[in-house]
Amino acid sequence: MSYSRALSMCGATLVAAVAIGTVAYPLEARAGPALEVVAHPDDYVVHRVSYADLNLASAPGERTLGRRVAGAVVDVCNEAVGGNSTDLVYRDCATGAWRGARPQISLAVQRAHEIAATGSSSIATVAITVGAPQ
Repeated sequence: MSYSRALSMCGATLVAAVAIGTVAYPLEARAGPALEVVAHPDDYVVHRVSYADLNLASAPGERTLGRRVAGAVVDVCNEAVGGNSTDLVYRDCATGAWRGARPQISLAVQRAHEIAATGSSSIATVAITVGAPQ
């Protein structure tokens, strides 16, 4: 993997971490209405995966979300680096996309379990963002 691609992957991971940290910050502690700002460089392919119709407090809901994210990873990496899944660059793309998506999936599932247990959650509702540098 080239140095610039590795640097891009690190930058993408940082953007995802900041976005997740912002989403995980309790709404009650924020001043004013909730605001989601996600910035991506022009050479960054991004797909959003909705889970609004899923019950993530159930195993079938989690599996469905996993399949949706897997499809988004394939789409993002096909667009970003080409469609050869045996190619090392493609596998690096998929690994990076999953690395960014997994924490978001965990937060979504945690939110669903909190709502199922207590009726509310401090974790904001968002879609899963899957991305990769081109």
